[in-house]
Amino acid sequence: MQSFRGQIMRIPRRFLPRSLRRLCAYLAAGALAIALAGCAGSHRMTAANLKPAALAPDDAPLHPNRNAPYTMPASAPQLVARPTADDAANAAACGDEVLSVSEIAANVNGAYRSVKLAFMNRGAAACRLGGYPEIALLNEGGDRIGSIAIDKVSTSAMTAEMTPADAMKGMTKTAAVSTPAVAAPEVVLMPHSVAAFQVIWQFGPECPAVSQIEVTAPGTTKTFTISRPLTVCAGRIQVTALQPDAGDI
Repeated sequence: MQSFRGQIMRIPRRFLPRSLRRLCAYLAAGALAIALAGCAGSHRMTAANLKPAALAPDDAPLHPNRNAPYTMPASAPQLVARPTADDAANAAACGDEVLSVSEIAANVNGAYRSVKLAFMNRGAAACRLGGYPEIALLNEGGDRIGSIAIDKVSTSAMTAEMTPADAMKGMTKTAAVSTPAVAAPEVVLMPHSVAAFQVIWQFGPECPAVSQIEVTAPGTTKTFTISRPLTVCAGRIQVTALQPDAGDI
């Protein structure tokens, strides 16, 4: 015996009830939509339509994999062999063109303030940098302020200024501050590594206002300007020598 469905399909359409004809039309349209959706989905998954994820411009310099044998500079995407220990031992002085500078930290201890600035090696090869950076203070109009002295101090002097009194552990601030600056060793900067220094000053009301800090790396001539408002009392600021730093800028 033929099925009921087969019997319906053999009946001429003009003899079918109107409601049944509508049902058949809806079913046919639904089947067509499902088929088209399946085709479109398979098209999206083809290899031709798959694109590699793009790297954010800052991913390469700011988040390097220090264990990878190669680096990939963001400015010129190509594999560059990572410098070896021999390359570091024979590194030349850092040039202006590979350096950048940024503020990476700040601290407060009573009336004392400090800001940590760091030079980064943006090049693909290791280079050397050491000593004290040259510092100038600028007012709101961009002119240098000559009334504030700039003293080069040792790291121990900076630590004494910025360490709370109850944490000095028997070390007197007077003795620590009098520690003179000493010759600072050179820092070998691998690609994307930083060397940092600190600027310390005494804060208070109605003292000279500084709008910017002008910085020049040791042994170079290019100046970098950091927008950093300061209110400097006691007529001086203190600057430490460059030190290796694990900061990320």
